[in-house]
Amino acid sequence: MWQFIVKWALWIVGTLYIFIEKFRDYPNEERDNILGLKIDPDLQKLTRFQLCDYMDGGMPKPGFWDLNSTTKIRLGAQLMRNLNAVPTKKPSKKKKAIKRKKKS
Repeated sequence: MWQFIVKWALWIVGTLYIFIEKFRDYPNEERDNILGLKIDPDLQKLTRFQLCDYMDGGMPKPGFWDLNSTTKIRLGAQLMRNLNAVPTKKPSKKKKAIKRKKKS
């Protein structure tokens, strides 16, 4: 029962996020080069829905739009691994805090 409530709450929040995101104008630095990876011009112009539809075309079965964000990230990680773009390694359990020096 608890998992049903959690899943329902995530669906509500996700639906609200998708609605609000339609009004966000992404700057070029979030479209053309993401984390050092050059993004093709045709992909830069696509909406969230269009990108999900594009992903569905390359997957063994449709449903990319319906996946939650963590599942999409997990799929992306597996696709990168399949392309040998990143070595297989254990992810860190906890992010380390960045210590900043005080200005004198």
